[in-house]
Amino acid sequence: MKKQRAFVLLEILVSIVIIAVALVAIMKGFVLSLDSLKRIRMNEKAFVLARSLMDDLILEPPAEGSFEGNFADDPRFGEIYAGWSWSLEVEPEEPDYDERPRGRLTQDLEEVYNAELKIKYQGENESRTYLNISTILIDADVFSQAAIQANQLF
Repeated sequence: MKKQRAFVLLEILVSIVIIAVALVAIMKGFVLSLDSLKRIRMNEKAFVLARSLMDDLILEPPAEGSFEGNFADDPRFGEIYAGWSWSLEVEPEEPDYDERPRGRLTQDLEEVYNAELKIKYQGENESRTYLNISTILIDADVFSQAAIQANQLF
């Protein structure tokens, strides 16, 4: 009868070990899911911030140069975005007029800029560039009203 009790005790110990291993695997999966969710939220914030800055750049393209800023200092964003910053490099771009489609806007484009925007986060445990966007900025005054209405920008 003692052998049977010892065997039951051994079965209980083995089952506890199996349950412990299973719980560790489940907890690891839970932690990885939370980490993925955090990364998705951070990427979403970076995208919203970049979209806001890009809208500003389209409305009023900056002159050539390097610019930096902090979203927490901007009254549109505030302390919710503490740790988020941006940098912008604007360089003049020479358009290739040979590749312009025929029948489109005939005037030469002036003030065309290549802009590179970076959205960065600096936190307690993390320092990372979340977005790096390159685009072309064009001064809207170079387009005629007829070309804009016909959606024939170049």
